[in-house]
Amino acid sequence: MTEQYRRELGLSPNDNGDRGVVPEDERRAVARLIERGLSRPLQATDYDTSWALRLSNANGTPAYPRLLGPLLDRQREDGSWGGQIHHGHDRLLTTLAVVIAISGLADPRAEESRDAGVLYLRRHSEDLDPETDRTIGFELIFPALLEEAAEIGLDLPLAAPRHLEREREAKLNLLPKDGILTSHTTALFSLEAFRPNLDVEEAAGLLLDNGSMANSPSATACLLGQIPDWRDRLPRSAAYLDALLAPPASGLPAAHPCDVFVRAWTLYYMQHGGLFEANRDLLEPYLEHLWGSVWPKGVGFASTSGFVDSDDTAMTMLVLHRAGYEVDGSLLLAFEEDRWFSVHKHESNPSVSANLHILEASPVIPEKDRGRVREKILAHLFAIRRGGAYWRDKWHASVYYPTTRALAILSRYERSRLEPTVEWLLANQRSDGSWGEHMPTTEETSLVLLSLLQYHRTARPVPKEPMRRAAAYLLAADGPTDRGFPELWIGKSLYAPIFVIEAVRLSALTLYKDTFGEA
Repeated sequence: MTEQYRRELGLSPNDNGDRGVVPEDERRAVARLIERGLSRPLQATDYDTSWALRLSNANGTPAYPRLLGPLLDRQREDGSWGGQIHHGHDRLLTTLAVVIAISGLADPRAEESRDAGVLYLRRHSEDLDPETDRTIGFELIFPALLEEAAEIGLDLPLAAPRHLEREREAKLNLLPKDGILTSHTTALFSLEAFRPNLDVEEAAGLLLDNGSMANSPSATACLLGQIPDWRDRLPRSAAYLDALLAPPASGLPAAHPCDVFVRAWTLYYMQHGGLFEANRDLLEPYLEHLWGSVWPKGVGFASTSGFVDSDDTAMTMLVLHRAGYEVDGSLLLAFEEDRWFSVHKHESNPSVSANLHILEASPVIPEKDRGRVREKILAHLFAIRRGGAYWRDKWHASVYYPTTRALAILSRYERSRLEPTVEWLLANQRSDGSWGEHMPTTEETSLVLLSLLQYHRTARPVPKEPMRRAAAYLLAADGPTDRGFPELWIGKSLYAPIFVIEAVRLSALTLYKDTFGEA
């Protein structure tokens, strides 16, 4: 890592490679993170799991019967399924998907759970706030599930809200007019939205080499559910699901594989936390994997798919460039719009975090374009800042994810305009030292602590006591709860990238120790 980037990240030479003997506890922590992180990088979601529960073998027996018990165990007291925070789109979509999946099962407990789920749906049918960032494909999937619920006789006085119908039409208008499901588009990730009109043969022809439909476990299970002898006809797809559901797994994750995403984000935070160079020998395979995952048009969240997006492209370019690789930042210009950068084609609204990461990666963009890119993104981001202090993002249910990235990145360009953000973060710390928009979480506390430490080291001193209390909270809350990490990332449902969360926690604690000389 060059001296320029050490200064930008608030790191001294001693943080990167010139540290003498690396502390053994740090080395063990990095090695442990790597060892366990890639085997199961995302927690299972109730939504994706519900689609696997629908599958039957050719003889009519359940394909994955052991999923039922854990899924019923995860039903909440109010009758819903979904993430730990109450996000209207996530809870309604997930509960509806599970209720449909368990309807008709000859199991008294399943019948009782179904009735409780139906009651939840009736009571919370108005929870769809149009101002809340919806889950991926919600405007397509939710109406399709409502139609299916009516077909199987579920008594749900639900109808897709008018604003959702408008969004559905707008989304469909963005997609290719000729054959949405006859070519590789992002719509394949939400294949279940098109299930009633699905041409099974055409859709099967779009499966990836790993057997998945666009690396989506739920979309894959949905397709297989339309084929009685799916194990014989699509053995690679069956093997894909079997591997994900092998014990001790209790469900399907939101995406698989997501090898580029977890490596890029993990290395990114390790670079910010001063963990990278001293442990580079352990992390070198990650860099090589990312280097081999760059497609001619960019990078996607998985190396097995041709879908590229600006966020994964920016993060991969940034990590590789800081590690000394020669990268072609002009790939990012393909995502440029009139007032911002899009994440991918057919996008209806921009992402704050993606634009932040492109801004951070602007040094790899050709020099003749660099000034324009920076000016455009800065103008866009400050124009959409809320309350003069914070940001929200379409990919994350917490205000703290985009706000902490903004503090760390924008302070290099507009330091004086970030003071309200610092004060807002400090004012919203909880009494136990944590941060959390909906509940105290390891992830949000780690993000805030890391960004405040960087600001403290590069911009101006921040009071130590709030950061000390945050570090103490993280040490006491070592690991996920009994239900896993609270799901804050927005996919088709809310999900939690375990690997990334543990990486940012370790990076925040390491940078705190280096900053104040305290264990």
